[in-house]
Amino acid sequence: MFDWLAEILKYVMIFCDKISFHNYALALFLFALIVKIILFPLSIKQQKNSVKSAQLRPKELAIRKKYRGRTDKQTQQKMTMEIQEMYQKEGYSQFGGCLPMLIQLPVLLSLYSIIQNPLYYVCRFSTAQIETITEAYNRATGYLNGVVNSTYTAAINVLSYINKNGAESIINAFPKDGIVPEGAVDVSGAAISDWSTYCSDIAARLNSPDLPNFNLFGFIDLGKAPNLASGLYLLVPVIVFLAMYFTMKIQKKFTYQPMASQDAANNMSMKMMDIMMPALSAFISYSLPTALAFYWVYQNVLGLGQQILLSKMYPIPKLTDEEIRQMQKEAEKEAAAAKKAQAAEKKENPKRSLHHIDDDEEYIPRRKADDSMEDDSVFQKKNEQGKKSIAKAELKDDKKENDGEE
Repeated sequence: MFDWLAEILKYVMIFCDKISFHNYALALFLFALIVKIILFPLSIKQQKNSVKSAQLRPKELAIRKKYRGRTDKQTQQKMTMEIQEMYQKEGYSQFGGCLPMLIQLPVLLSLYSIIQNPLYYVCRFSTAQIETITEAYNRATGYLNGVVNSTYTAAINVLSYINKNGAESIINAFPKDGIVPEGAVDVSGAAISDWSTYCSDIAARLNSPDLPNFNLFGFIDLGKAPNLASGLYLLVPVIVFLAMYFTMKIQKKFTYQPMASQDAANNMSMKMMDIMMPALSAFISYSLPTALAFYWVYQNVLGLGQQILLSKMYPIPKLTDEEIRQMQKEAEKEAAAAKKAQAAEKKENPKRSLHHIDDDEEYIPRRKADDSMEDDSVFQKKNEQGKKSIAKAELKDDKKENDGEE
């Protein structure tokens, strides 16, 4: 879905691989750091939104206090509407902190694609070449062990195998004859049509010293996934769990906790999440290459450092109970004054009843056909002439009636 974003970010990963001298563990750390820096403006926006929310908390408490004990639907809707009006007046959006998170989500999804497929995003092999390499790797290793790797999951395993054993066994497993995939090019971008040339180009690149190095400290293989028979690698899920659990705990001390997390039920839910999230990450890391576990640890540690920095730059206001009560009183006074002003305005400008709509209506000049206003004097003159003609008509009628009687 976000392949286009991964195509952009792959150049960041290639840069990190080069400046780390192809040490993949260090490249992952640099990559995580650069991504954090790129997304830092969005994190600042989130922090500012949290500060604003903390500042408005006393006013929100004052509104909730006014409706305390009334649980009917109509009252609750009125309370919610009043809180929303207060937010709008203060220029605060409850969803202001969600937008940065939504923007970061596709970035995070793209990162995992980049990390899991270094053959494509770092080594710049084409999709067709990766399929050929994977097939040869399965012939050399997977078929013998009864395990067949897919094109997507084999990338880290292939590079890890080459780091330890060299590329010759994979190269020797290439078919002696085959059809060159359409659009195949060598490292310089020149088109390839001959199968032997195609295989020679892949072999030369697999033997290159510029391939990412998945060996760390000489005994840690970042391409290996933990399993029951992997010895020290069983510590990887444990490290992921502990790193995520403690960074979340410490991060909360530097993060604003909204009102919803203050009651007992929500506190219990939050405690469950504090356990479940690290446990889920540890479970997933058990079935994936160790490189991904390293990246998760880097992300959590850097995220903690970023939150501490933001809390220093834009500190969350910490109010005492007395300050909150004082701010509540001020909010209540403001609300009472606004209500009083509204009542006075209604008293000065009462709504007129439809039954008396013409009692004291001011004269509005009638419009002519050309939409212009008639002059008041003309209208009054016409009105007086009309009254005189009516009076004359009545006199004539009276005179006729009197003659008839005679």
